[in-house]
Amino acid sequence: MAEIKIKSDHASTKAVFCEAIQAEENRIGYALQLGKKRLDFFEKKYGIPSETFLRDWTAEKLEGKDVEYVEWAGEAKLYSRMRERLAILKGIEYVD
Repeated sequence: MAEIKIKSDHASTKAVFCEAIQAEENRIGYALQLGKKRLDFFEKKYGIPSETFLRDWTAEKLEGKDVEYVEWAGEAKLYSRMRERLAILKGIEYVD
């Protein structure tokens, strides 16, 4: 487990830091909501989950060929990275 220590002369440093982390959690949460809508669109259109698409499909199997393939794959990978980042932020433990 990584441990980060922050030293400051300002009494409100912890509050500011916590607010910044919360703001980032909110931003990522919103991005995940938007990403989920995009993934749902592709999953409904092609009748498969994104995990199956990433594992088994090629651009030739999609109607829009390369463009939709790149959009869906990019959205799925971004969604996964954002979920990982949110989990890391939510796992932060504040110690005085």
